[in-house]
Amino acid sequence: MAIQEQSRTIPAEQNLPAEGLPKARSYWLPAAVLILAINFCFLVFYVFVEYKKLFHADSAMKVLLAREIVSSHNFFPSDWYYGNNDIVVVFGHLFIIPALAFLPAGFTVHAISGLVTSILVLHSVWLAAGLAPIGKTRRTLITASVAAGMSGVLAENLYGQASYGTILYMSLYSIYCLVRLMREKSTKDVVLWSVLLCLLITAEFWGNPQRAIVTIGMPLVAAALWSIHGLGVHNAGVGRASLVGATASICAAIGGGTILYGVTFAHVNNAARDASSVQWLPYEAIVGNLLVLGKEVLAVFGGSPPGGSGLLTVIGLYGALRLIVAIILVALIVRSVATSVRPGDAVRPLAIYGSVALLSVCLLQVATTIPNLADPIGSSRYLVPALVTMAIVALATPLDMRLRPIEFLSVAVVLAGLLTSAYPTFVRSDTLSHLALVQRKPRAIDLSDLARYLQANGLTYGYATYWNAGSVSVLSDEHVLVRQITLDHALPMPMRFLSADRWYNADTWKGETFLLLTQEDANKIDWKRLAALGLPVSRKLQFGDLSIFVFAENIAAKLPGWDVRFMQPVTFHADAQALTQVGSLQQRGDGKALVAPPEANGALYYGPYVTVAPGRYRLTFDVEASSSPAATLRLDAAASPGGIVLVQKDLTESHGPQQLLFSLDHTSAMEFRVWALGNGAVAFKSVTIERASP
Repeated sequence: MAIQEQSRTIPAEQNLPAEGLPKARSYWLPAAVLILAINFCFLVFYVFVEYKKLFHADSAMKVLLAREIVSSHNFFPSDWYYGNNDIVVVFGHLFIIPALAFLPAGFTVHAISGLVTSILVLHSVWLAAGLAPIGKTRRTLITASVAAGMSGVLAENLYGQASYGTILYMSLYSIYCLVRLMREKSTKDVVLWSVLLCLLITAEFWGNPQRAIVTIGMPLVAAALWSIHGLGVHNAGVGRASLVGATASICAAIGGGTILYGVTFAHVNNAARDASSVQWLPYEAIVGNLLVLGKEVLAVFGGSPPGGSGLLTVIGLYGALRLIVAIILVALIVRSVATSVRPGDAVRPLAIYGSVALLSVCLLQVATTIPNLADPIGSSRYLVPALVTMAIVALATPLDMRLRPIEFLSVAVVLAGLLTSAYPTFVRSDTLSHLALVQRKPRAIDLSDLARYLQANGLTYGYATYWNAGSVSVLSDEHVLVRQITLDHALPMPMRFLSADRWYNADTWKGETFLLLTQEDANKIDWKRLAALGLPVSRKLQFGDLSIFVFAENIAAKLPGWDVRFMQPVTFHADAQALTQVGSLQQRGDGKALVAPPEANGALYYGPYVTVAPGRYRLTFDVEASSSPAATLRLDAAASPGGIVLVQKDLTESHGPQQLLFSLDHTSAMEFRVWALGNGAVAFKSVTIERASP
C-alpha cells in the first residue's frame, strides 16, 4: 500500500531552526537526487540480473505460492502448507499474482515483485525520514543510503528475497500513519489516517499475531503513549479526536487481525519447524549470544571484516572503511535508543517505535532459541527492519555543526560510506556480506544450467531436496517442475512445508519422473526397496555433483504416503522400519509380522504418521490374535498432533482382515495402531488405507 504524503506543512514542524548545516546551495539537492537515481539503478540491476545468481528455495516460495493461488482460485489454497504458523497475507506474492496472467511463474515475475517491494521500501523510508525536521537534501540522502543496500545480507532480505522488506515498509507506513494521526486536527483527516492505520495493523496481525506484536504492536503502542504523554491531550498537542482514532484503530486492528488469523488458520495447513517452538536459553547461552549479536549487527551494516584479505589491499582497505562506518552507525543508533524518551524533537515517535522494536528483537535474539548459532549471519535477518528503522532515526536527527561537531561529522562519515556501497553490495558481495571486489566465487551448481540440462534430456517433472527443488522450478520458467522431498527414512517422502499436496498426487503427472540427489542423499535411499515397490531406476544422469535417477513413471503413484487422497489402496507392511513398543519382527508364512507374546501389553504397531486429506477412509488391518474371553487386541486410528482417536475397535480374537472406517474434516497426520492387551498372542502383518465411498 503506497501512502501518499500530504502536501501541506505539518504544524509541529513550522518555524524550526536550521539544521546546523551550512545553507544548502542550489546544486546539493540535485546531487542527492542523482546519487539516489544511480543507487536505484544498481538496485534494479541487482533485482533483475545479479540476484538470479543468488536465487534460492526460500526466494522461490512466493512464486510457487502465487501459482497455487492462481491455479486454485483461492487466496488461501486448501492444500498449501504454510510454515511456522505464518499465514502469508501481505507479501511479495501479491505483486506476482496479476503478472501470472501474462508471464510464467519464473524469475521475471519474482524480479517484478522485488522491484515493487523495493519501491515501497524506499517510499516508506522517505516518509519516515520526513517525520524529522530535516530538509529534502538529507532526506533524499537517507533514502539513497537505504537504496544502496548497505550490505549483501541487507540487500538479500530487503530487495532480493525481500521478506523483511515487506515487514519494513509495513512498519514504517504504520508509524507514519500514527504520527500523522496524532498531529491532525481535522476530523476528516483523523478518520482517514485512522482507517489507514487500522488496515495496516490488521494485515500484519492477520499474518501472524505473535510476530506482529513484536514488530508493530508493542512499538506502536509505545509511540502512541509517548506522544500522548509528551504532547498532552489538548488543542495544541494531541487532539481528543486523534486520541480516540488512535486507540480505536490499534485496538480494533489487533483484535480483528487476531480473529482473522484464528479463523483462517483453522482452514489451512501448517507445517511447524524449529522457528515455531521458541524457548528461553540458560545464562551461559545468553552470554554467548551477546557476541553473536554483535556479529549480526556488523553484517547487516556491511561491517564484517573480509577475513583472509590483506590489510593494504583494495578489499582490505574498503573493508576497514565499512567496519568504521558500521561501528559509528551502531554508536549513533545506541545514542538514539538511549535518548529516544527525551521530549522535544519531532522524530521522537519514530525513535520510540524503532527503539522498542529493536530492543524486543535483540532480547529474542540473545535470550531465546530463535538465532541459529551455526549461522549467525543468516539469523541477522530478524534484526533488519528494526536496525534500518533506527538507522533512519540516527541519520535524521537534527544536527548543529557548531554545537555538536562530532555528531555532525559522524553522520557525514556514515552517509558517505553508505551512499557509496551500491556497487560493492549489489555487484560484488554475497548474501553473507563477503566482499569479492576482484573475483566472485562461482556457485557450486548453476541452477539455471541444471534446469536447461534436465529439459534437454526430456525430464520435466521430478523431486529433489528443498534447496534444489523450488528454485529450479522457478528458474526454468515452469518448463521443469521439481518438488521438494525429505530423506528421513529409507524412501523419499514429500516435504510438506511451503509446498502443496497436489504436487505429490499420482495423477498430477503421467510419464517419467526423476530424483535429483547428491551422492550423500542417494546413499540414504533403499534402492532395493524402491525396486520391490515397482520403481526400478530406468537410467541415470550426472550433472556436476548431482545424480539424476530417472524412473519410467511417476513415483508418487507407488510410494506409500505420497498421495494424501488415497484414491488407490496403499499398504504399510510390518518390516524393519515399522514402529513397535512390545513386538519383534518374525517370519510368518510368506511374509513378516510383528509378534507380541501373550503377556505383552502395549503398542504392537504405531505409525506411519502419514498425511491424509479430508474425506472418508477405510482401514484394513491384517492381524491375528488368539481367542480370549477378554479383549486381546485393540485397533484404532488417531490424528496428530494430540493423538485424537477417531475410531477404535476391541477384539477378543482375529484370524484375518479387520476393517475400520473414519472421517477427516481437515488434513491431518494419521497414526494407525495395533494394541496388544496382554490377554493373548497378537501378530500384525500390514495395514491398508483407501478412500471409501461417502
